[in-house]
Amino acid sequence: MKNIFWGIVILLFSGPLFAQTDIDLEEEDLLSLLETEIVTVSKRAENLFQAPAIVIILTADEIIRRGYLDLEQVLHDLPGFDISRGNGTVYSQIYQRGYRSNNTDRTLLLIDGIEENDLWKGAAWLSRQYPLSNIKRIEIIYGPGSTLYGANAFVGVINIITKNPVDVLQKGGPLGINCQINYGTWNTKYADLTVAGKAGNVHYMLSGRAYYSEEMDLSGYPDWDYKLDAYDLAYYQAKLGTDDVSLAQLAQTLDREGYYQIRPETGNKGPQYSNTTDDWLIYGKLNIENFYLGFQTWRRAEGYGAWYTDDYESGPVNKAQWVPSNTFLYIKYEKQLSDKFFISSFTRYKIHELDGDSQENYFRGYFNGEYDLDDLTDPNGPTLSNWEVTWWYVFSEQLRTELKTVFKPTEKINFVTGLEYRRSYIQGAYITSDTPNPSETGFIRDEADTGFPGGNHYKNVDTGLYALLSYAMLKQLTFTLGGRLDNNEIRTTGGYGTVFTPRAAVVATPGKFILKAIYSEAFKDADNWTKYSTTPGRLLPNPSLKPERVKNFECSVSWQISRHFIVDVIGYHALYDNVAGTANVTLPDGTETTQHQAIGSLQISGMMSNFLFIYKDLTAYANYTFTEPKNEDTDLRIGDIARHQVNLGLNMHLLQKLNLNVRLNYVGEKETGKNTTISTNPLDKIDAYTVISGAITYYNIMPGFSLQMVVNNIADVEYFHPGVRSADGDYYAAKCPQNERNFMMKILYNY
Repeated sequence: MKNIFWGIVILLFSGPLFAQTDIDLEEEDLLSLLETEIVTVSKRAENLFQAPAIVIILTADEIIRRGYLDLEQVLHDLPGFDISRGNGTVYSQIYQRGYRSNNTDRTLLLIDGIEENDLWKGAAWLSRQYPLSNIKRIEIIYGPGSTLYGANAFVGVINIITKNPVDVLQKGGPLGINCQINYGTWNTKYADLTVAGKAGNVHYMLSGRAYYSEEMDLSGYPDWDYKLDAYDLAYYQAKLGTDDVSLAQLAQTLDREGYYQIRPETGNKGPQYSNTTDDWLIYGKLNIENFYLGFQTWRRAEGYGAWYTDDYESGPVNKAQWVPSNTFLYIKYEKQLSDKFFISSFTRYKIHELDGDSQENYFRGYFNGEYDLDDLTDPNGPTLSNWEVTWWYVFSEQLRTELKTVFKPTEKINFVTGLEYRRSYIQGAYITSDTPNPSETGFIRDEADTGFPGGNHYKNVDTGLYALLSYAMLKQLTFTLGGRLDNNEIRTTGGYGTVFTPRAAVVATPGKFILKAIYSEAFKDADNWTKYSTTPGRLLPNPSLKPERVKNFECSVSWQISRHFIVDVIGYHALYDNVAGTANVTLPDGTETTQHQAIGSLQISGMMSNFLFIYKDLTAYANYTFTEPKNEDTDLRIGDIARHQVNLGLNMHLLQKLNLNVRLNYVGEKETGKNTTISTNPLDKIDAYTVISGAITYYNIMPGFSLQMVVNNIADVEYFHPGVRSADGDYYAAKCPQNERNFMMKILYNY
C-alpha cells in the first residue's frame, strides 16, 4: 500500500506546471445556488429548491475549502445526522433523522446512482476509501425514498455524484488532472488522483485513492490499555461465585498466562493497542456519445478501534482486522429522443465480500466470564485461558437492470417511469474458520445447528415498477404524485411478496418563498444477516421476518431574504412499524435464546433549520437540528440521539489567493442507558461537546498547485461518541473517545 501511495505522488509531480485551479474566487451570490439542478429526488434533472423533497447539496469547492479528509467528515457539518464514530468494524454509525440502527443500513448510499449498501448486511461502509478529488457534488435527501429506490431508502439517501471527464478537462484540453496529497498526525497519509482525457468522441476518467493511518492511540484509556491490573482476587471470587482464595488465584494466574502469552504469528508478547487503516479504491468511467461504461473496486482493512474493549478483542498488531471489499461494473445508455422524451437503460453487476483476511482475536478467560467455576474445577484439569483466532468470509453478488423514461408532453407535465429487475445470490450465515483462507477451510457459522436447508446462499429475485408525475397547475404551484410496486421472492416460497409505497408533494413558490408539503412512505427489507445468521446468544434465525414500514409527513418554508441571504425551516413527523429488534424466545427444551423479530413501533419528530449568507468574499452558514425520537410501545426515548445540534461555518477569501475556513459543531447531550432504548449501556448520558475545526488554503502557490493546512479539534477538546450496537460497557464500549487535536497538510493540484 505504501508503494501505491508514493507511486501516485511521483505521478502527480511529474505533470506539467502550467495549470489553473478550478476554485472560483470571484464574488458569489445565491443566484447560482438557486439555479442548481439535482438528479437524486426524481431521477431527472430538476431545480434544487423546487424538487419535491428536502434536499441539501455540497459542492466540490465546498469540500475542498473546508479541508475534509473523507466523506464521513462531511456529515458532521450537516443537519439531521447523529454520529457514533467508533473506528471499528464499521468506521462510523450514521443515524439519520433520529433512527438508531446498526451499520448505517437505513440510509441509502449511492455512487452515481449505484447502491453501495452491502448486499448481505445492508451496511454503508462509509469510511476513508472514497476519493474526494473526483466528487462533483453530494446530494443528501432527507426522508423516505422508496418510491424511486426501493427497499433501503428508508430514512434518506446520500448520492455522491462524481465528475464527468469534461468536468476535469481544463479549457477543453485533451488531458486533465485533479489531485490531493495529504500527510499529518498519526502518520496519516493519502493520495487522491483523478485523470481525465478525450480522443475524438471518446471521453475517459480514472480515479483512485490510497489511504493509510495509524489512528489515535487509545491505550491511555482503561478500556484499551491491555492491562489486567484492575482484576484482583476479590473480583475473581465474586466473578466465580466462590470464597476459595486458592481458586481465585488459579483463575487469575491462568488468565494472565493466557492474556500475555507470546503470539507466535507476530512475535509480540501479549496484545497491545493498535488500529491501523489501510484502504484503497479505483474508479473508472468511459463515455462514447450516449454510452457510459464504468467500474469501481475498493478494499478497506481497518482495526476494531473503540468498538470492543480490551477484555475481549485485540487489534491489527495481532492481525485482527475487518476487511470488506466491493466491486461494481455498469453500462448505461441515455438518449434524448426528442424535446419531450428521454430514455435510459442502466445495468450493473456487483460483488460484495467480507475478505478472507478478516480476522478476530477473541480472549476466552475467567475475568470476562467466558469460562466459569465449572471450567476451573474440571476433573480433567482447569480450562486454560487463551486467545481464540477466527477468520471470517462472506460473498454475495447481484445483477440489476433498470429501464427509465422521462416524458414531458407539455411545459406543465413531467412524467418519470421505470422498471427494475434484480437477481441476487446472497449469503445466509458467516463462513468461519480457525485457520487462514476461510473460503476454502471454513464452515457455516450456525450456532443453532439448523443446517440451513438448501445451502447457505439464497436466490433473490426483485422486481420494481415506479412512476412519478409532476403537474405545474400554476406557474408557482406544482403537484407531485408517485408510487412504486416492489415484489420480492427468495428461492421458491420465501420473500416478502408485494409492497406498494406512495409519495405525494406540493411545492409553491410565491415571491421570495418556497413552500413544500410532503407525504412519503418507505419500507426496509430485513437483510440476510438479520434473517439467517445466528450467534451464541441468538440461536434462532427468522427467514419470515417482514419489512419495516414508515409513514412520513413533513413541511418546509424557505425564504430568500435577498440575493445574499436565504433561510429555511423544516418540520417532520415519522411513524415506523414492524421495527426489527431482538426478542427473547424459550426453546422446546426450556432453554432461552433470542431471535430477530418485528418487536415494536417508533415515533420520531423533529425540525431542521438552515441559514446561508453569501456576500463578496464572505460565506457564512448555520444549521440547527431538533430531534425527539421514542419507542411508542415502551414510551422510552431512543438512545444516543441528541435533542439539539448546531453547526456554524465561516469562509473568507483573503488577499486574492488565501482562503480561511472555520467550522463549529455543537452536539447536545445524548441520553442513553436504562431509561432509553439502549438499556444495556451503564451510562445515563453522553455529554454535550463543542468542537472547532479549520482550514487555511493558499491557492496557486505555484501554477496549478495549492497548499492547505487543516486543524481538526483546534481547542483539543476531549469528547466522546456513544458506543455502538448494545453498548454494554463490557464487550461493546459504553462510549468511544474521539480524535484529539490533529494537523494535516495537503497539496492540491489541478491541471
